[in-house]
Amino acid sequence: MQTHSQSGKTVQHNVPTSTASGLLNTYESVSAGRLPGSALQRATQHPQAMSTAQIMHLQRTIGNHSVAELFKQNSAATKPDEKRAEPVAAPVTIQAAPTATQADIQRKVYIKKTLFSGYRNKTKSGRGSEGAGERNVKTMMGDDKSRYFNSKDEMSQYAANTTEKIGHVEKTNTWIRIPDELTVIGEKHTATTLQDVVKAVGTDKFMYEGYTEHPAEAADNQELQATMRQSDAVSNAKFGGIGSSPGAKSHYAESFYPKIIRGLQGINVRHDYQIIGSEAERKLLRMAIRFAASANEDSGLYRAYTAQEELWNNTATSLEGDTMSAAPLTEAMQTARSSALFTTFVQELTSYATAKIQEEQAHASAADKKAFADNWHVAKVDYDVEGSEIMKAEKARDFSMFQHIKKAKSDGYLLYGLGDLHLQRIKKLLDAEGIKSENMNTFISNQAANHPQT
Repeated sequence: MQTHSQSGKTVQHNVPTSTASGLLNTYESVSAGRLPGSALQRATQHPQAMSTAQIMHLQRTIGNHSVAELFKQNSAATKPDEKRAEPVAAPVTIQAAPTATQADIQRKVYIKKTLFSGYRNKTKSGRGSEGAGERNVKTMMGDDKSRYFNSKDEMSQYAANTTEKIGHVEKTNTWIRIPDELTVIGEKHTATTLQDVVKAVGTDKFMYEGYTEHPAEAADNQELQATMRQSDAVSNAKFGGIGSSPGAKSHYAESFYPKIIRGLQGINVRHDYQIIGSEAERKLLRMAIRFAASANEDSGLYRAYTAQEELWNNTATSLEGDTMSAAPLTEAMQTARSSALFTTFVQELTSYATAKIQEEQAHASAADKKAFADNWHVAKVDYDVEGSEIMKAEKARDFSMFQHIKKAKSDGYLLYGLGDLHLQRIKKLLDAEGIKSENMNTFISNQAANHPQT
């Protein structure tokens, strides 16, 4: 490479170079004073020991090809008896997609799908110091996560924790961007859940199946209020406290009445009178007992409760403990050698709550009732056949969820999470309403395809 001055500029011409000393002589004439002579001497003998900054400076002046030639000649001179390896990309080549071994120049932040070069030599801009922890801009550019922003301003907002539609789902190592309008997501409650999505993006504009509306009967019932607040607190913790502050949006996703029926219909009494049910169903049994204390005094539910009030209260207290045991009820049934206590209570509660469901559904529009009737269907893998007690409760839950989903959309919510079986039964209905919905696996898969982890 030759140089000559022209109007105050240094003009460079690439010419063939064949020796390391030739490269050094040429480079000295081009960049004298920019790189110490001792460093240049070491470059000819041990190019692998050069710093990243020195290599990049050589690239900008004598070019990638010449620098690669310097490395190749040095390798050949020091190892004459070794068979020359197949050509590989020189370690100084600037690549479009940096690899994990290039930790010193690795960049994992994308602006409009283009790698962001950062501010390594522009500290005056201050962006590198924005944010704290893993959201610090400099940290984001060097860690092993790929993040995608629409602009540098959005990157700064993300660093400041002021965004609510973008984030990294830790469980699946996926960068996500949720749409500007409501998305309904069906999940397996034991896999990736809406909690993971919400914690990633940080929005409080969500409703979730785990939050159940407090019934009107709870207003003056301290025990029922306490057990429902405890349930809400458990959900709040799973969402990392997002949306639990005063003034936050409501996350209640369905009515109390069909859910309480569903819980009791899922519980069985074993031959030895032990109560068999999931953790969720046991929680609903304790709510049902507390709820019965506030039922209308002329109802069969209230009479069934007051006939054994101490027993039911002791059972609710036991269910609220760490072991969630229904021991008082079990012992009473064992003594009586009958499960009538439990079956009568379930029958009376189902009748009472069904009347409440009918009152709620009476307020729905005729159009919503017709749309639901036309589009609701039992899923291929479901609890039972349509018309069974458990499926009647599930159908009532789905209608309540449909009403809440429509409210979420009209109120500007971004996310609604429910079990995948619910989504399978109402997806055709949501499609007809123009409401976007997909199961969690599809959602994460699409996000991963749009935002690959390089």
